[in-house]
Amino acid sequence: GDYCDLAKAVSIPIATRVQQRFDDMDKLLDIGNLNINISGCENSCAHHHVADIGLLGMQKNGEEYYQITVAGETLHKTVIGKKLGPSVSGDNVVDAVEDIVNVYLDNREEEEKFTEVFKRIGIKPFKEKVYE
Repeated sequence: GDYCDLAKAVSIPIATRVQQRFDDMDKLLDIGNLNINISGCENSCAHHHVADIGLLGMQKNGEEYYQITVAGETLHKTVIGKKLGPSVSGDNVVDAVEDIVNVYLDNREEEEKFTEVFKRIGIKPFKEKVYE
């Protein structure tokens, strides 16, 4: 792990890669307020399960993988995010995050928040884009 002996997968390098992928200020302004939380293990220190996009690090055959959850929230009530599908490899997780963000942007009406879009269109478009 990064700084924690319990981590099954790194979180800081993944966060850095996500940040680098979305380094264009115009794109960031278009996305708006979107929470992406990354936990290195099931102890969930980063509370990935209540983020718009949550990543949970795990090991599969000695390789780092990430379970993705979407549409968690804590603003008005606590909602645990929905598991998107099979975990994705560390090599592909940033692409998956970008796919999820693009589905959100493509389907957002006016100033809708991520969870509002998710509630309106459901999980299927997100799954289709990530696992196509």
